[in-house]
Amino acid sequence: KYFIRLCFSLCIPPRFAWPEAAQAPAADAPPAARPGIWDAKPQAAFSGNELVYSETLGDWRTHNGADYAAPAGQSVCPAKAGKVTSVTEDALWGNVVEVEDANGITWRYCGLISPAVKAGDSVTTTTTLGKAGAVPAETSGENHLHLECIKDGAYLDPEGLM
Repeated sequence: KYFIRLCFSLCIPPRFAWPEAAQAPAADAPPAARPGIWDAKPQAAFSGNELVYSETLGDWRTHNGADYAAPAGQSVCPAKAGKVTSVTEDALWGNVVEVEDANGITWRYCGLISPAVKAGDSVTTTTTLGKAGAVPAETSGENHLHLECIKDGAYLDPEGLM
């Protein structure tokens, strides 16, 4: 590693700088400064119109959202600011919070426990929607959140909107 750096140092113009090692945020840093659920690549991506096999449900279907790893009990903040349009409990999805952003996109957060908001609340990206739990329809045993984005009745890829 150091040999390569030395060789590059001799060949690369002086304006080149080696990137600094990333520093972990302090444990007492505010939530917005810490890496969040939405910073990671999804465990299961949006499939669009492509059918994918659901081992949990034992059939082929589209995956209309993206699944993000989330430790049980971790606070979940919205990916985008907006207004809470509904907070419901669903047998397959668990607690579901829907937030409409300024562009008219509904962000549906599925698998929450202890929702901390109610319909009509305005939320920012630092507002806690609830705690991460599990999606009841999933039997994988891995805690995660299922995130869907909907506009005019069409499902959109959450990753493309982050």
